[in-house]
Amino acid sequence: MRLNNYLLVELASEYGKGITFIDIDETLFHTFAKIFVKDEKTGRIIAKLNNQEFNTYKKKPGEVLDFHEFRDAKMFRKTSIPIPKTIKRIKRMLQHIDRRESSIVFLTARATFDNQQEFMKTFKDHGIPMDKLRVELAPASGIVVAKFKKSIMLNYLKSGEYRRVRLIDDDMANLRAFLKLRDTLPQEIIDRVKQRHHITGEETIPPVDFYALLVDASGKLKRVE
Repeated sequence: MRLNNYLLVELASEYGKGITFIDIDETLFHTFAKIFVKDEKTGRIIAKLNNQEFNTYKKKPGEVLDFHEFRDAKMFRKTSIPIPKTIKRIKRMLQHIDRRESSIVFLTARATFDNQQEFMKTFKDHGIPMDKLRVELAPASGIVVAKFKKSIMLNYLKSGEYRRVRLIDDDMANLRAFLKLRDTLPQEIIDRVKQRHHITGEETIPPVDFYALLVDASGKLKRVE
């Protein structure tokens, strides 16, 4: 099945509810905020990290991270450049959610913005109805971004209501952590899904189906196994 058909037609069905997690930076928008790595004692700037560099950066002793640009909602709205293919795809998915009662979550390791309304207006500027989805914003300072995103997704899965889980992200480390979650999903969650959806041992489809999608700079998707 083609990816677009899988995402739209198969978003949810008699099989069960689905949830799709979607990264923001370099997945929905090209963004230009930097994280400043500073010397803790002198305040000297050691490095400036973009979103992709920060995803795998491990803070060293004596360093502090300055996220002021990543919290700047006006900068986000003014400078973010939409990735048309991804924006169009999300709009179509949201149209299907009206009928299918599945969920979409924008998932980012950015800290809470200094002006949440200004931040939300960025999406509304491009026709994304924010009342139909959720946004998870929290700082990932001190831990690897992939681990942070994994913990957020796990919190959603604990409810046992979702049988299809997808992650759309530009960073391979995040997608690998997502697939590792598939392989290490706690048994109590699997049991909760089975109980909630009345799953018997006769089904050939796994209780929770994971689908990892890597997005490139143009918005093109590729499944990661």
